[in-house]
Amino acid sequence: MKKYLVIALLVILGLAVAYLTFVIAAIKIIIGSILLGIAAIALLAVWIMWKIDD
Repeated sequence: MKKYLVIALLVILGLAVAYLTFVIAAIKIIIGSILLGIAAIALLAVWIMWKIDD
């Protein structure tokens, strides 16, 4: 019985670690996408300003 309890605990722990890893990765992807969008808008603004001066 004790062996099954240990195996169940390890499986639950593994699932929790996998879930947390997925959530953290998803948050990093979302933050990266937002920062990439901000960088693209800034680059577009710089390009437009450079075109207006010419």
